[in-house]
Amino acid sequence: MPGRMDCWGESHAGLVREKNEDQFLIADLKKSVVIHHTSLSYNDETELLGGSQAKLMLVADGVGGNAAGERASSLALKGVMQYLLNAMHWIFRPEDDRETTFMEDLKSALAFTQEKIQHAAEAVPSQQGMGTTITMAYLVWPHVYLVHAGDSRAYLHRNGELVRLTHDQTYAQALADAGVFEPEQIEKSPLNHVLSSLLGCDASQLDAQVYNSALAMNDTLLLCTDGLTRHLSEAQIAEILTARQCAQTSCRQLIDTTNEAGGRDNTTVVVARFTDDVPNNEAREAAYETQNARHQVNNGIPVVP
Repeated sequence: MPGRMDCWGESHAGLVREKNEDQFLIADLKKSVVIHHTSLSYNDETELLGGSQAKLMLVADGVGGNAAGERASSLALKGVMQYLLNAMHWIFRPEDDRETTFMEDLKSALAFTQEKIQHAAEAVPSQQGMGTTITMAYLVWPHVYLVHAGDSRAYLHRNGELVRLTHDQTYAQALADAGVFEPEQIEKSPLNHVLSSLLGCDASQLDAQVYNSALAMNDTLLLCTDGLTRHLSEAQIAEILTARQCAQTSCRQLIDTTNEAGGRDNTTVVVARFTDDVPNNEAREAAYETQNARHQVNNGIPVVP
């Protein structure tokens, strides 16, 4: 892509919950070659990595209690990665004329992961009810493909405006879609956080949705769990992103503002900014030092090609 991608993720338990059952992941997808033995000037078992083929960003919000939610969201992210590495032809370009097949592959990644969660729950009776939302963004510039189950969201911020890219899968949203009540009544409905689709122990509960969108330079992509959107309006989120701070600062401000508003739930955000700004070496080195320290504590993983 032209320019660069500044990406960061943060997760916080909030001020009420004892455990954080959210997860996030940011990754580069690359080709690799492992040299086992050669007459060339490589050491045995040297791994050669190609350039980035795509970017991957995920958030998941576990449900189930008794640590089951934390396990479900962890299994979800690991399952998706396992599917991408071993079963999916993930080196994809939009010009390959196989976009429809690729988007079905993304759905299959969730179906594969759902089976892993189901099998794990069968082995531990106390975790039979575990499940998780998931929202994944697969980026091949300038296209982003989203696969989604539950009410964790993806947003596109462009020119000061925030556009929701995913559609909540809750019973309140379904009733609003059916015209039973007005959209503005969703937030006050007791069914607003009752999921109509999720990755869990029952395959019939999964209704994976796939979306695609075109990105432009100076856009910002946001993935978040509902801990953020329970407390902050879309106007408040847009205001924070409009400040055009680095992704790390934006993440921290989103979470800090959420906690200031009550922090009643776990909150996880991933922010990706697409910019032609080139940081100076001093700023880049400081960012890397901060990255290493934060990674040990919060598992923050920036991606700055």
